[in-house]
Amino acid sequence: MLNFLCLKLKLFKHFLKPTINSFSIKLCFNFAQNLNMDLGKFEWMIDEGIRLGLKLLVALVVLSFGFWLAARLKKLIRNRMIKRHVEPTIQEFLLPVLDVLFKLLVILTAISTVGIKVTSFAAILAGLAAGIGLSLQGSLANFAGGLLIIFFKPFKIGDYIEALGEGGTVESISILYTSVVTASQQVVILPNSSLLNNPIKNYSLKPNRRLDINIGLPYNEDLDKTIETLKTMLNEEPTILKDKEITVEVLSFSDLRINLAVRAFVNSGDYWDTYFKLYKKSIDILGKNNISISIPVSQLHINKNT
Repeated sequence: MLNFLCLKLKLFKHFLKPTINSFSIKLCFNFAQNLNMDLGKFEWMIDEGIRLGLKLLVALVVLSFGFWLAARLKKLIRNRMIKRHVEPTIQEFLLPVLDVLFKLLVILTAISTVGIKVTSFAAILAGLAAGIGLSLQGSLANFAGGLLIIFFKPFKIGDYIEALGEGGTVESISILYTSVVTASQQVVILPNSSLLNNPIKNYSLKPNRRLDINIGLPYNEDLDKTIETLKTMLNEEPTILKDKEITVEVLSFSDLRINLAVRAFVNSGDYWDTYFKLYKKSIDILGKNNISISIPVSQLHINKNT
């Protein structure tokens, strides 16, 4: 419209008002031309803003839907694992890894929707991963240790183990650490790499466990009667496995007593209950049979002359 106005002014100059200053008309024409160029730039900025806003909106939709779908897929995989009776150890380790992979895939898809090349972004991620890997060598070793624990299965969730000076029931095996609950209900976090590179004593790997009780007997007591009495006690205990060896024998000699080894096998789940029960029961049954237990005695000698 402005160009048309300036054209009319030019015609007006030539045909009607030749006295009008030509400089004013040139100024109007240049102004209209510059204004038209500015409007073109403004329209381009609006178009680009709308296009970028639509891309961002689509990326947000992709993120929202992708995270929802990832959560649903993770839940579906967990349910399928439970239905197929997959070990809890594998579930606890594999599900967080799958969750991270699903979310990373959604983020890369959203970035691609915006228009950023995924290949260049992947190269940046690879460089960052290399730098982070050098600074987190211990964590990567724990991650590798977790994979080896899952693969070789030296222990699983629910096993009672002793490792790194700690003993307890394995509660969870995560990507980097293993959680152990002690008998006093304290949670101990153990690094996977340290667990794998040190001796592990697993008490739950076998279904049965040997129970050991040491009893001190004075030298003047009837040894054979004591052994038979203790064997009878073990045979009458319902948690003792009768198809396994039951042993009551002399273990060692000390200055004041004979040390007897009382040994029998129980199911791993019955170990501690039977352990404490037999200690109490042995005192009762030996007392009823007039058999005394050797108690360490400290003797004090007084010299009257001094």
